[in-house]
Amino acid sequence: MKLYEILLLAAAAGFLVIWIAEYQRTTFSESYWLLMLCLGSLLTFQYVKNRRLEREKTVSPTIKQMINERKKKKKY
Repeated sequence: MKLYEILLLAAAAGFLVIWIAEYQRTTFSESYWLLMLCLGSLLTFQYVKNRRLEREKTVSPTIKQMINERKKKKKY
């Protein structure tokens, strides 16, 4: 996990804890924005993580590609 992903996850957890404390003190409608910040952080974390995994998948070769390359090298 990258540092940016860890920070997003920590922010989501922090917003959730703060929302719980605020919800006990005030009404749901007054603390709703903290819940949305938590949800936004979680969705951003998922987006960033999936985008990173897709980039890594396209860069790393599959096992079949590696075997074919080794066979080609052995022939020469």
